[in-house]
Amino acid sequence: MQYVKIASALYSFRREIGVVIGVLALIIILPIFAVIGLLNNGVQGASDALVSVDPVTHKVEVRDAKGALITTMDATTTWPIKGVVTQEFGHPNPPYQVGHTGIDIDGGNGSSATVFMAGKVLKVGNVLEGCGNHCVIVDHGFGITSIYAHMSAYMVSVGQQVKPGDVIGHEGAEGWATGPHLHFEIQIAHIPVNPRIFMVGNPPPRN
Repeated sequence: MQYVKIASALYSFRREIGVVIGVLALIIILPIFAVIGLLNNGVQGASDALVSVDPVTHKVEVRDAKGALITTMDATTTWPIKGVVTQEFGHPNPPYQVGHTGIDIDGGNGSSATVFMAGKVLKVGNVLEGCGNHCVIVDHGFGITSIYAHMSAYMVSVGQQVKPGDVIGHEGAEGWATGPHLHFEIQIAHIPVNPRIFMVGNPPPRN
């Protein structure tokens, strides 16, 4: 009988209880979104400070942390894989990353991947947390490196010189991945920057 009275009393205050629960939820959730927003802006802000592109000439300027110009290069039309972009740089990507550090491209499981510009293979294998056992990192000079992750296999070795068109591996779903795709990331001085700054247009459609 006592439980019935308690339940009846709670029911009579259901609107007030709902308001209290809603307020508590906002108090808990809003700071989480605020932190996500700040960190995401930090990723994008760092990218904007380190690299920029002229939208008309497609000239890319790479700078150091102090803002000094390191090098100028042409943006490329050579995307690392054919397919559809499924996740952009900087987008919230819980629970894996607060802000996505690269671009995800779905080219179809097993599709061949290449490099976006010439360089030397720096690391292969399980070299970054969450990227799987067949990750490839390429050094392009001037502090620029590119990362190709979640692949099902890699086809290159450390120290090998590679250029656009050379197959470095095949798309997969290894590591922290919910499905087959290639995670394509570019870093300057170990800081992720938006790969689209170096790229013209979108990946070509897969066959």
